[in-house]
Amino acid sequence: MKNLTPLLFLACLLFFQKANAQFIEKLAKKAEKSSERAIERKVEQKATKTTIDGMDDVLNGKKTSKTSKAGNSKNKVSKTQSDFISGTKVLFEENFRTDAAGDFPINWFTNSSGEIITFDGDSKKWLQISDKGSFTPLNISKLPDNFTFEFDVTTTDNFNFYSTSLNIVFTEKTTKADNVWNTTYKRKEAMIFSVHPANSLAGTEGNSSVSAISEKKEFIKNKVVVPDFNKNNNSVQVQVWQQKNRFRMYVDGKKYWDLPTAFGEVNYNQITFFIGTYKNATDKFFISNLKLAEAGGDTRHKLIETGRFTTNEILFDTNKATIKPSSKKVLDELSNALKENPSVKVNITGHTDDDGDEKANQKLSEKRAEAVANYFISNYGISKSRFETNGKGEYEPLEDNTSENGKAKNRRVVFEIIN
Repeated sequence: MKNLTPLLFLACLLFFQKANAQFIEKLAKKAEKSSERAIERKVEQKATKTTIDGMDDVLNGKKTSKTSKAGNSKNKVSKTQSDFISGTKVLFEENFRTDAAGDFPINWFTNSSGEIITFDGDSKKWLQISDKGSFTPLNISKLPDNFTFEFDVTTTDNFNFYSTSLNIVFTEKTTKADNVWNTTYKRKEAMIFSVHPANSLAGTEGNSSVSAISEKKEFIKNKVVVPDFNKNNNSVQVQVWQQKNRFRMYVDGKKYWDLPTAFGEVNYNQITFFIGTYKNATDKFFISNLKLAEAGGDTRHKLIETGRFTTNEILFDTNKATIKPSSKKVLDELSNALKENPSVKVNITGHTDDDGDEKANQKLSEKRAEAVANYFISNYGISKSRFETNGKGEYEPLEDNTSENGKAKNRRVVFEIIN
């Protein structure tokens, strides 16, 4: 018996060790499940709190989430590489600063309802467009041949797919009755586009449609998806650039429409916001920071479409090849055209007036052409191989050099596409 005692002791020890290990393992599994249930409860609590908070915000009329979205809309454009160039001569601006909250703006027409509102924590005022009808600023009397039109737009959260779009109409007004727009195409000419933050029930991307009317008949009609305007990003800046007959539309700097023949040969003098019949009465559009400005000629397309572009907007210091800062606008437009068309090669020719020595003017014209090419190379990274430069000095004047006006026209830079 004494000899078995150590063996029995060892067996008992092994049994208890195994039982202890199983017990510890069960405890670990229990702890793991307990931890998982604790995490689940935390998630449930957070989700419940978020839902309750959201309901409280709705019931109490709070719009804190809207405030942050609307307030940041202007910062988006700077993050996007865009060929949009805002006009420099402002013809009309509207930020509703002089209108009282709760009122309809005094310098606008409507046959519907709307009011000036603000969002919590945001000083910006918005025109809330509520129901079916027209909303027209009265201080616009003429749209120039070349103009830009910009505005901020936001919506209520979770905008419904079935609710109406925001339509913007460019047309000709002849009587007071023309302040009202309708869909029966009673006007002879019109260019219409729309924006909507939900292209599907999911609302992860929006859409835009266009309609061009001539002789009371629709000759352009189409629709595109706009990912940048959606239920999660429902505060954007919309920009329009018209150049004669060409219509371009951008959302946060990204181009969505470029229609060369959308505008007709009529006296466009009115911009109207038009709302159809809402499916969801709680859905609203809000607009702010409207700006209409006269734009310059479209130098980019003149070069690409005609193969030649002449300008005296590129200015230099007297008797030097140093480009003046005021030349930046036209140079940047041309740079964008060259970036958009990487296969295009260009010959740049400088011209001077006849002041000073002929040989000096010849050399100066050559250096100025080189300075323009270097601007494209150093500022936009365009390859040097895409440029040829030369100068004609004073030898090919466009006008008589006896007047200051004639001399100004002779001091020019000519761009020609190389075949």
